[in-house]
This record gives sequence, structure tokens and C-alpha cells, in this order.
Amino acid sequence: VAPPAAPAAVAAAATPPAPPAPGQSIRIELSKLDKLIDAVGELVIAQAMMAQRLSSEGLAASEEIAVLDGLTRDIQESAMAIRAQPIGSVFSRVPRIMRELSASTGKHVRLEVSGESTELDKTVIERLGEPLTHLIRNAVDHGIEKPEERLAAGKSAEGTLTLSAEHRSGRILIRIGDDGRGINRDRVLAKAIEKGLVAPDAQLSKEEIDLLIFAPGFSTAQTVSNISGRGVGMDVVRQNVKDLGGRITIESEQGVGTTFTLTLPLTLAISDGMVVNVGDQTLVVPLANVVESLRPAVEDVKGLGSNRAMMNVRGRFIPVVPLHVAVGAYGAVEAPQDGVLIVVETEGAGRAALLVDSIVDQRQVVIKSLDTHYRSVEGVAGATILGDGRVALIVDVDGLVARSMAEHGQMDLSHPHGLAEAA
Repeated sequence: VAPPAAPAAVAAAATPPAPPAPGQSIRIELSKLDKLIDAVGELVIAQAMMAQRLSSEGLAASEEIAVLDGLTRDIQESAMAIRAQPIGSVFSRVPRIMRELSASTGKHVRLEVSGESTELDKTVIERLGEPLTHLIRNAVDHGIEKPEERLAAGKSAEGTLTLSAEHRSGRILIRIGDDGRGINRDRVLAKAIEKGLVAPDAQLSKEEIDLLIFAPGFSTAQTVSNISGRGVGMDVVRQNVKDLGGRITIESEQGVGTTFTLTLPLTLAISDGMVVNVGDQTLVVPLANVVESLRPAVEDVKGLGSNRAMMNVRGRFIPVVPLHVAVGAYGAVEAPQDGVLIVVETEGAGRAALLVDSIVDQRQVVIKSLDTHYRSVEGVAGATILGDGRVALIVDVDGLVARSMAEHGQMDLSHPHGLAEAA
């Protein structure tokens, strides 16, 4: 079991920030906060409609409208801050989990925590516990070696698990890292071939092999235990993170360790988006996915037939995903050089370029769920009301690109050698 000093060190490192002084806080029903957030969302929509009306009538935006825009954003940020809570309330559960895992596995593990005062929406925090627990269990059971194995590899007998949180570009990054054995990609690939997930002759990159661990029911554990090896867990983690509007990425080096990074929105109510025209439809692409936008030269685009193409972006070929095909829009541009390509970063397929007719603008959008009235549609994350009163679908970039890859053959599209073979 872990040395007696370790649990004390863990508890001290994960201590959440002190509560507010008496008289500096009040208790309030969550339903009242939800009503406030909904009202703020409607205010954002109303402000956008007012600005749109002035623009459509040829009137220049006045200084008062600019002030209103700033006040609306201030109110929105203040309302979101009321719902925000320190992530330390989730991190504080980890030391107990670590002690239980150390006792059941016989591994010595030290926990290092940082960023526990980082705040995000209460709803996100409430749904973060399960995926975080899965990742910690996975790190201790699969990642960190037993003391004798670590000593034989020239490491200290005590492993280290790091847990951190930080704000970056309007999102929150949560990292769970270990200094264990890293992902054995040969073993993962062999298991994936055995289970029929990939073809025996498939040429996968390191990143693609790593993502195989998120396949439903996938496990390389040789024995089943209460911790892992039951064929459930990592696929649940990925789905939970996706349901929160986030993504999960992996960095791993064999013999050095593995780090999982969760990128999550600060709130599930309002987001920054890029409004685009695609044929007869107007869509919103989440700004969190956007890398850049450009108009390609003819020589930078290589057609592969059947609505497939690759684009050369500074020496790197990435697949072109025509949005009009994905959403069934009519009257859209079909040649990449005739439209605008939005380069996006996806969770499972790397970078891709979304083909749109034009970019309208960039704005805050109020996210409206469609789950109440419609079944889940892959590639659609929700909807929003634009300034002119129209409803626009919000694109689920990860789901849409993944579906396009599956329909057109991912290997041909995501690697330069596929381009060479198709040429």
C-alpha cells in the first residue's frame, strides 16, 4: 500500500479554497438562477435583432447601440459568474479515490493538484465527476506501474498523478497526467484488429491508435477487476465530455507517461460562433473549433471525386468537408475555390476544412437544445435564433467531420499518401 505520508500530502495539495467570509454570500435556489440565465439569453437575442434591424434599414449603429452591446455582454458575464463554482469541489473527492486505488492495487501514487480555484458553470461541474473518476482509475490501473516495475525501469517507486485546471481562450482545460508506462500502441492496435475495429493492413498514426481506446467495449486489460478490464469506461468518458460540448485529447509516450486533456466550455448556455451561409441555409460553427478561414487557390485543391477533395494548407493536406452535402442544403457552391474554407480542429480526425458559401459574421449565440422535440442528429449540436429572427442550426464539428470521414473513407482523406494513391 502507499506510504502513510502520501495520503496526507494528497489531502493537503487538494484542499479547496476557503469559503467566503460570513455575510459575504447568500443561498439562492438554482431554479431562480436558471430563469435569470434564460432571461439574459433572450436579452442577447433581442439586442442582436435590434442591431440587425438597424443594419437592414441602412442606419448606422449609434453610440447608444454600442453601449447597449457592451452592457448586454457585461450582464451576461455577470449572470454566468453567479452560476460559476470552483472546480475544487470536484478535485476534493480525488484524494479518497486515490487512497482506495493505492490500497487495492498495491501501487504508491502521489497526487499533485493545481488550479482548484478555477471556476466554471455549476452544471458542468456536476457532470464532470464521473468522467474524471474514470480517467483517474484508468491512470492508476493502466498507466502507473507497480513499485518493482518502476524501480526496474529506473524510476522512483512512487508514481505521480497530476490533476490541473486552467482557463484558456474562453474554455477550461483539465489535464489528468501520469508518469507511468504510457500507451502500448502495438498492443492497442493488435487488440483493435482482433476485435475487427480496423483492417489488418491499416496504416494508422500514433494519434489514431490512441483514439482506439475510446471505442465502445475496448479494453486491453488481461483480467477483469473492479477497477478496469470490464470493457466499459473510456467510451463513456468520451461521450460524457461530448455531451458537455467538450472534447478529449491524448498525449502519450511509452515509458514516460500519458496525459488526457479535457477541453470544456465555461457554460452550456451561450457560446461564440461563426455564422455562415451554406446554400439556402444559415449555420453556426462554434468558434472553439475554428483555426482559420481562407479562400483557396485552384492549385491548392485536389479533387478525389464524389464530393471529396483535399486542400493544401502550407504544405499539409487536409480533407475538405462540403457542408451543403452534410446538411442537405440547396444552391450551395460546390467547388472549394468558389467558396470559403473554414479550417477546424476536431477531436477524432485532426484538422478538416468546412466548405461554405460565405461568412456572415462572428457573434455570441444563445444555445437552444433540440432534444425535447427532435431525436439526436449527428452533426447538429443545437440551434440558435439569429438577429433577423431566423433559426440557425449549430454545427457539431466533431460529429459532422467524423460522419464525413466514415462515409468517404477516412484513410484516403486524412493522410497525404491517400491523396497520392487516388491521384
